[in-house]
Amino acid sequence: MKLEATILIVAICLITSERVKGQSPKIQQGLLLKSATVIRLGNVRVLNKRSGTAARSNTVGVFNIAAMPGDTLRFESASYLTNEFVVTDLADKIMYLQPVIELAEVVIKENSIIREIRETQKGYRKKSVFYTGTPHYYYLFLKPMTFIYENFKSEVKDARRFNRFAKRELNAYEVAKRFNDSLIKKVVPVDADKIDNFRADYAPSLKLLNTMNNYDLINYIKDSYEDYKKKNGGNKQPTQL
Repeated sequence: MKLEATILIVAICLITSERVKGQSPKIQQGLLLKSATVIRLGNVRVLNKRSGTAARSNTVGVFNIAAMPGDTLRFESASYLTNEFVVTDLADKIMYLQPVIELAEVVIKENSIIREIRETQKGYRKKSVFYTGTPHYYYLFLKPMTFIYENFKSEVKDARRFNRFAKRELNAYEVAKRFNDSLIKKVVPVDADKIDNFRADYAPSLKLLNTMNNYDLINYIKDSYEDYKKKNGGNKQPTQL
């Protein structure tokens, strides 16, 4: 009985395999539209993930690609979020793609405090006392009195304190170019009288911000707002962009 069962299983596998081999790809056709509109999307890359075959939609948004039921088609464009669907009956398909939000960097005019920081830095540099804060340790062995003078005189200590202050202010200035009230209001419905607190509590570090593209930053703001609502009992829904 075991031998007969094994033979039956092998036979079924062979028949199934032959049926699959016998299937020939057909053409999946469809139309690509911008989400929630009737705008047709041309030059979108269509990839059959199983076969590796690729095609592009034409100028009126129509795409054609060889596919079989069960294949996954991926739609890719630099201006839109990637979308996928699994082929079923090869009927004509309408696909909607969500645009990626392109954010122009907010131009912030250099305010008076930033100008003053830069002018003060120039002044310290002219006096040769402004540096990053790293002590000149080689002077400790070669010229101990110079080391003491260079690291403990009041002007040098003032320069160090100022350097720490300047670094904080300049970093905040760079962060504000992208993480600003204008963007926050577009992404989430923070009350006008609370946006300052939200921005202060959730402003990313400059190092983190520099790793984010615009899409990442938008998601960061949305996630931060969800956390903000939990902590503050807010119940508003995010603005639809």
